[in-house]
Amino acid sequence: MTLLRVDKLKEGMVVKVDVVAPSGRLLLPVGTNLEDKHVRLLKSWGVVEVEIEGEPQPESLPKLPPMPKEAMTKGASYLDHLYSLCGRGSPVLREMFRISTVRIMALIAEKGISVVPDISHMDDLDDPSRIKSLDLSISQLLGKQNKLFSFSETYRQIVEVLRSPRSSSAHIAQVVEKDTSLSAKLLRIVNSAYYGFPSKIGSIQRAVTVLGGRELTTLAIGVTAIRYFSGLSQNVIDMDRFWRNSVACGVFARLLAGEKHLLSDSHFFLSGLLRDIGLLLLLGECPDFMGKLLDRASSRKMSLPVCEREAFGFSHSFLGAALLSEWQVPPYLISTIKYKDNPLASDDVSESSILHVADVLSFAMGYGWSPIIPIPSLDQDAWDHLELSHNVLDTLTARANRQISEIVGSFID
Repeated sequence: MTLLRVDKLKEGMVVKVDVVAPSGRLLLPVGTNLEDKHVRLLKSWGVVEVEIEGEPQPESLPKLPPMPKEAMTKGASYLDHLYSLCGRGSPVLREMFRISTVRIMALIAEKGISVVPDISHMDDLDDPSRIKSLDLSISQLLGKQNKLFSFSETYRQIVEVLRSPRSSSAHIAQVVEKDTSLSAKLLRIVNSAYYGFPSKIGSIQRAVTVLGGRELTTLAIGVTAIRYFSGLSQNVIDMDRFWRNSVACGVFARLLAGEKHLLSDSHFFLSGLLRDIGLLLLLGECPDFMGKLLDRASSRKMSLPVCEREAFGFSHSFLGAALLSEWQVPPYLISTIKYKDNPLASDDVSESSILHVADVLSFAMGYGWSPIIPIPSLDQDAWDHLELSHNVLDTLTARANRQISEIVGSFID
């Protein structure tokens, strides 16, 4: 079978299988000899790949901009480091690597070699003798959370609205409008290019009518969670980068859900936004130790969840799920986040698989909360469960990049 992305099709190739649009409409029948007009047609209908006759074509190297050999070498070494954990052993990982390569080399060509972090000192970051286990439990950490962070009472009311099937649009607006700062931020998000409404939405009640109550309360929980951790020290992790990564994961999760044609995909953004909330709790409790643990993950090319389980007996995903349970968020979010690193163990494999893939993509596409931590391993079974072609990544990441840049400032500022 020879599946080619639409942008790789050439005149004279012969269609092997009927090509249909996402709507089911027949676009090109089997046996069609491709012409330029056919390729334009396929692109206009959103087709991402076509099966053609003949032997599979060897994978070509991505086209890179001209640059000095030293810059090319440094960029290649950095890419090798980023992909040291997840590898490139499957079509989807090779496609991720191709997109990453184009992005990083373009950045080097545009801004110079300094945009690539210096990883030559990585072996000196971690002294295994300094890193021991800590006597911490999830229950202890949950008991300390109110002392570490400032919690908004409005949040409880918002969650109650989200959980109750009897909540009306007027009730939702009434709860959100009690917090003027939250209302202002939500209106800024709703009026951003991310949603692209033709006219300005001037009130929370109008936002509820246009977006729906569930969508707005989902956004409200995300904004409130960011505010909850606003006092966290920046010494170990750059919090702007952290929340940018979280927004990116949410966008990727929502787009992947859209590729699966799920009827309701709004909560996928929230699951992406909150999936590393347990990491923030650990950073608040033991920042110095977590700094060493992050260095260990980077220098030894180890999975952060593995490092955490060695140190604490649990990973930040399990801690985050317990915290969200304490916050009384809907149960489906808790299970999805708890098993993001092991999605096939989840009660809902599809939702956890979407979040898992989105998590990997958020790092692979340059939105990691650390520029030197390796991209998380991709669970191939989780990707296979989604039944998506690796060829969707090119257009999906382009859409994600636009949406992330449009919404991230509204959340973080």
